[in-house]
Amino acid sequence: MDTRDPQPARWCDRFILAALVSILTGCALTAPQKATVSQFSDSAATLGDVTSSELRAMRDGTVKMTIERLLLGGQSKDPNLGDQASLDRGFELERVETVSGATLALAAYGKSLAALVDDTQSGELKTASNEFVASRGRVPTAKQHINDQQLEAIGTVIQDVGGFWIEWKRKQAVKTIVKESKEAVEHLCDLLIRDFDANKGWVAKQLQVVESPLMAEATNSLYDGRTYNERKIALEAFLLADGSRMRRTEILKRVTDGADAMKKANSSLAQAVEGSAWSVHDIQDFAKKTRSLQTAVKIIVTQ
Repeated sequence: MDTRDPQPARWCDRFILAALVSILTGCALTAPQKATVSQFSDSAATLGDVTSSELRAMRDGTVKMTIERLLLGGQSKDPNLGDQASLDRGFELERVETVSGATLALAAYGKSLAALVDDTQSGELKTASNEFVASRGRVPTAKQHINDQQLEAIGTVIQDVGGFWIEWKRKQAVKTIVKESKEAVEHLCDLLIRDFDANKGWVAKQLQVVESPLMAEATNSLYDGRTYNERKIALEAFLLADGSRMRRTEILKRVTDGADAMKKANSSLAQAVEGSAWSVHDIQDFAKKTRSLQTAVKIIVTQ
């Protein structure tokens, strides 16, 4: 029969447990690191979601503008209009799907990081990370910037988050996701900068090639309209073209500014989670750019 006093053993267990908790707490993300990751992740999710929504709105607007121009002026002799039977005019489904894949991937990247620092349920965390990983299939060129080993590393740390070491594991997961995704995130940002460039990007060119003829037809019909209904129809078409112009001149630049700011902020984020000295300027500038995009969209949509 063991007659030893159990009290010392219990105190020893408690001491070891307290020491272990202390060590693991020291390995967790600090409050400034959490704040940095949280601000970045919210901005990334906003940039991705808003840009994806706007891209769909631009495609829908292109279809409506093409229909209105055909109703007002019939078939045009303008060679720049190409196949006038094509209503989506440059916003073909496959093209939009690819660009939308890039925007959704950036949003999912932000949501994955947000889930890790905001104590989100593991199911939501895995959903967000799976969405980001899926971008490799949606955006063909992304395969060149994130390999199978990097995807496996991301998937492994997501699966491991949980249990007693949760805070330590969350920090490791954040570090792994940021490190292994860095090149892919920069590439996705570059795609947005290229495609949404207000002067040279395909989005701006496709909007203008449909918008300008409709504006001309609507203006002529408005001036020539003899009845209320004729002027009303012309004015509705005019407003449709004007809305497209607002998106082309105001939204596109904010998207590219946001994508460029995200690249810089992501580099600062990598330094922050590694524990080295970092500047919050790039993170704050990214947040400022995405708020500007979000505000501009709200104003245009409610006009």
